[in-house]
Amino acid sequence: MSNHLVSLIEENKWADIPLKITTREGHTVDTSDDQWHLPYSMRAHSTLDFSNIINSSLRWATKRYIQEKIQITSTHAGYSNFQDIKREFLRFQNDYGLVENLNKTEAENKLISIVEDRISQARAKHRLWALYRPIQWYIWCAENYPELGFCSAYAMELDSMILPGNPKGEAVRMEDPDSGPLHRSLELPLLIKAMREDKSLELEHLQQKAAVALSIALGRNPANLTYLRETDFINLTSQSDEACYILKMPRIKKRQLNPRDDFMEEYLDPEFATYVQDLITANREIKTIVKTKKGYIEVDRPLFIKVDQNKAALSAGLLNESFNMPSSEISELVKKFAKRHNIVSPLTGEVLYLSTRRLRYTLATSLASEGISRRELARILDHTDTQHVQVYFEVAGNIVEHLDKASAKGFSKYLNYFKGNIINNPTEAINGHRNDKQLAFVNENNPTDHTEIGICGENSICHLDPPFSCYLCPKFQPYRHADHEYVLDCLLKSREARMEKYENARLGVQLDDVIFAVAQVAEKCKSEAPHA
Repeated sequence: MSNHLVSLIEENKWADIPLKITTREGHTVDTSDDQWHLPYSMRAHSTLDFSNIINSSLRWATKRYIQEKIQITSTHAGYSNFQDIKREFLRFQNDYGLVENLNKTEAENKLISIVEDRISQARAKHRLWALYRPIQWYIWCAENYPELGFCSAYAMELDSMILPGNPKGEAVRMEDPDSGPLHRSLELPLLIKAMREDKSLELEHLQQKAAVALSIALGRNPANLTYLRETDFINLTSQSDEACYILKMPRIKKRQLNPRDDFMEEYLDPEFATYVQDLITANREIKTIVKTKKGYIEVDRPLFIKVDQNKAALSAGLLNESFNMPSSEISELVKKFAKRHNIVSPLTGEVLYLSTRRLRYTLATSLASEGISRRELARILDHTDTQHVQVYFEVAGNIVEHLDKASAKGFSKYLNYFKGNIINNPTEAINGHRNDKQLAFVNENNPTDHTEIGICGENSICHLDPPFSCYLCPKFQPYRHADHEYVLDCLLKSREARMEKYENARLGVQLDDVIFAVAQVAEKCKSEAPHA
């Protein structure tokens, strides 16, 4: 701290930076030096390093601002404000000569130059919304410490600016193939199929599957998953063959002092619950024991365990969160799952870009297209009002497009729904001698119009819905000579008729997986047909 700054603090009777502060959530932060280790286990790196701010007066004012945010608003607010101020303004301090030992006028002019240039560049790139926090920092410093080089008159100009909000819904509205919702017929099924076929018991792979499953089913942010514990997963009917699972989801961004002060109980589909159960089973091999000054203690077990411990939580003394996986690492689990399985999107022809945000968009747009109310969708996404869900209803009618024979065949090679064996005649088939296993397709619009399609290879009683589900069954043995093109034509016409009649996207896509499987069989029969 410069002698000039010390004199100003004494002269104006300003409160100096205390050695320790208490966060709004009730935790203690050591603020005696330039590195503040925040009690914020959601982030892998939650240390605020003020030492990179060259000018000591600017450094001191920034500390005072962040201190207020941490104490009055939240630890998250302090962390986010510091990151935004550093990224948008302070990383350019060298470029503008904002160094030590500047007089008031010099500091004032250089600060204004930084802010003006950043506003100009942000406006050109349509990202003025990103400057909201940094501008609030300048205004606050000008109101409280104009003596340090913050211009009060310029702060009034900034305060009168109208900044647009963060365009959260743009990826949804534009249906961006890399950022918007997944295509519910072409991409989401690939993801679910990969999960079903993944038999790996490696811990990270189990974590990946659980993270993807919860993101698909509940559409929550990774920060919610950070605070989940194994005890939040409950089987309400543990004594019954028909299991009913719920998950007590910690709430975030609701102004409570702790994310686990409030929960939303969510029903979890048994298939998705299986991935959570598998992860809990694997977690039993991990000891969640922390070394303290008083010895070793066992702490609460999170659902997503960071095996090498959460260093941010440990440095801040948050023992019960010392094994919580940071939200950034949970996001990485989801991304790595798509890369590990090399899931290629039929829309882009590239490996599917997967994120928890995209899966949240996918859930919301799917529910909106199925006719859910705005109030109920807001509840499911844990929004406080219906304003934030409007964008999902705006695009709901556009998420299912026309599907013709050519596109069905083109997409089928990516989806690969058919897993059976194509046969030339009944003698090659399992159950080929049984008349009750012969399968035929009947046109629903003309019941007298039917065609033989193949043989069922299942020896026990089949509980599927032939012939529609047959093409998806690995024991289905279609005839190479059968008219699968005719079956495909009928299904495509039925799909269009349902969409026109019911004006409901859900009814329109119920047959899509069957359509793609039939298209795949038709193409395989054509390509494998013997040449004359």
